[in-house]
Amino acid sequence: MKRHALALAFVLVACRDDGSDAADDSTDDGPPGPFALEFVDIEVEDGLVFATEMKFLPTAPGADAELLVLDKQGDVTHLRLSGDSAERLGTFTMPVHTTSDCGLISLAIDPAFTDNRFIYVGLCESQTDSTILRLTFAPPDYANIAASAVEIMRVGYPLADRPWHNVGAMGFDDTGAMWALFGDKHHPPHGQDLAEDLGAVVRILPSRGPEGGHEPAPDNPFIGMDGVDPDVWAYGFRSPWRGTLDTQGRLWIGDVGANAVEEVNVVTMPGQNFGWGDHEGPCVEACDGLRQPVVSWPHDEVTQYMLDDADVVNTNGAVAWVGVEHRPGASDPYDGELAGKVLFGDFCLGYVRTLAIDDDGVAIADTHVGHLAQASAWDQGPDGFLYATTFGSCVTTNVDPVDPAPSRLVRAIPSR
Repeated sequence: MKRHALALAFVLVACRDDGSDAADDSTDDGPPGPFALEFVDIEVEDGLVFATEMKFLPTAPGADAELLVLDKQGDVTHLRLSGDSAERLGTFTMPVHTTSDCGLISLAIDPAFTDNRFIYVGLCESQTDSTILRLTFAPPDYANIAASAVEIMRVGYPLADRPWHNVGAMGFDDTGAMWALFGDKHHPPHGQDLAEDLGAVVRILPSRGPEGGHEPAPDNPFIGMDGVDPDVWAYGFRSPWRGTLDTQGRLWIGDVGANAVEEVNVVTMPGQNFGWGDHEGPCVEACDGLRQPVVSWPHDEVTQYMLDDADVVNTNGAVAWVGVEHRPGASDPYDGELAGKVLFGDFCLGYVRTLAIDDDGVAIADTHVGHLAQASAWDQGPDGFLYATTFGSCVTTNVDPVDPAPSRLVRAIPSR
């Protein structure tokens, strides 16, 4: 989640023009405008700060929704959602390394959570190491949840000179395998080093036993090859912070750029190489065997994405994120407008867009739908609405732990 300088020497001002005459008093509103999302705050008891991740928990039909929110400093907060407010049910704290981009970063819910009560957290144990831990979530005994931690996976680089490019998003696919994103630990050659889990998507079978650990998913592409880590599913990433698995089994990844370009990449089959640390952004030469970003945007110019969003202002950072694909249930609060589309955007600039791709992974619809600054996590609630948290700052350094900017929990509602 490293921040990057933008070479903008101006304040961007974008104005909308609907072509109407200011002197026209007509009450005819005309046809509805384009689909958009408005982000409505959920009032959280005692508030949130430094929110990095959120996930809804499986609950019985008709029961109030419950969710977990992680924060950078190590707190895991259990909330019950009712209408436009959220009650704090309890909190426990994980020991984490919190310098710069490090902290408590990611969360996954076991597919058999209702029976085994397992959740998984991804965090920085130190400047050099990221770990995935399994916890037994057994409220109201919150004090003992952290103590139940069992290590599933540790990925690190002992020579890492900065606490950057750590564990990112993680989740489970339909086979029960866990996928997880790992950055290159600020060492670009890791992106092309198949002997390492760094700069890669891993796919594993986490142990449910007391001993912890994991095995590679049995259909991973490099199993049995000399000098290749069998956990690797795809590679060539720099700082793959947020990602999501869509309904077709494709893994969407927001890869945070270095000096020039932000990327959204989509893993469509095992073993794909996305180019880092040989290339940043779209590859222009020596590109054989590489997957190109589905979309990308530069750091040092005004893009159409910025011009589409009247709320974008000059900033010192650009950070790609990928949200979720909406999955309509018995009712769809978005009337099909989000079907087959994945949310993505820029953490610092704040625009929120939807993206659809064809069977070849080529973008076929890329549309601005709203503005949410510092969006840090997304999930779909049992009511069918999408929810998000915000971090409260565009940077992870120089934040004030005594008086931090508040994080938000918001519901995305349709607006025209």
